Amino acid sequence: MFTYALYPIVNILSLPKPDVLPIAALTLFRVSSRVVVRDDAVGWHTHQHDELCLIVEGTPIIGYAAGKVSAETGTLFLFMEGEAHGFRNPGGAIVRLWSLEFRTSADTRRQFRELFELSPHRRVLKLSAAQRQSFCNSCQNLALEDGAGGNLNAIAASAWLTLQLVNVTRWLLAHSKADFPDGLQEIDPKCFELWQRIHQYVAEPTSHGPMLFGLDPCHDSLRHRFRKLFGTSPQAMLIRLRMERAKELLRTSMLSVKEIANELGYSRQHDLTRAFHKYTGTSPSEWKTQANGFKQ
Repeated sequence: MFTYALYPIVNILSLPKPDVLPIAALTLFRVSSRVVVRDDAVGWHTHQHDELCLIVEGTPIIGYAAGKVSAETGTLFLFMEGEAHGFRNPGGAIVRLWSLEFRTSADTRRQFRELFELSPHRRVLKLSAAQRQSFCNSCQNLALEDGAGGNLNAIAASAWLTLQLVNVTRWLLAHSKADFPDGLQEIDPKCFELWQRIHQYVAEPTSHGPMLFGLDPCHDSLRHRFRKLFGTSPQAMLIRLRMERAKELLRTSMLSVKEIANELGYSRQHDLTRAFHKYTGTSPSEWKTQANGFKQ
């Protein structure tokens, strides 16, 4: 039996937000759990929608845009609209999989551009046990809501589908760092206060003074609890948030690198450039040029 915990949504931040994705921009086509017996196969085919496919059990041969692979249990594939794919079960054991098929609008693809710009071989990922549990439980909830047929059920199904795609995007992006508790741990008030301070500092660095760590005598204990809860240190979270904010400003604003450095609380442009290069492997100016090249 799969279990799932919804995270609390706390509206406390003043960080500029991108355009919100309308739930209706993602439309469920079909969600199904399938058992594939020995020598069963689905030949190469395409369809006019996207599909997420998770191998829950067994080792089928999967054909997709990057070739053919023997997929291990727990492997997730994203087949995009118009891409040929297929599978067969050459072994003696049965294969079980979840298939989630959905339609996306042009706006959706822009919102999830980091996902849809990935090459086919990067749209394959071996999920952890917790990720598999989350994916399967979301599919189960989608199927139940979609099968109920009511208006509220349709809204709930769209919400589950949106959250599913958000999670998959985070899992597939190599640079993504999960900052969310696993839903089973009690939130530590001091950890949450520090999490909140970090986000507020990134939103308004010049109004808070320097963001200092380690002055509290109990900081080592707090840092250990923070890392256990969020999977990253306070300093690493601060750096990641600053760099992601820098990328957003580079992509969407006309600010110079010097102005962005000042916006993020850096006293010198060089400090931002050095941190950005360490985080992304490229300079802010080079990254902006590459990002603009992906715009539709």
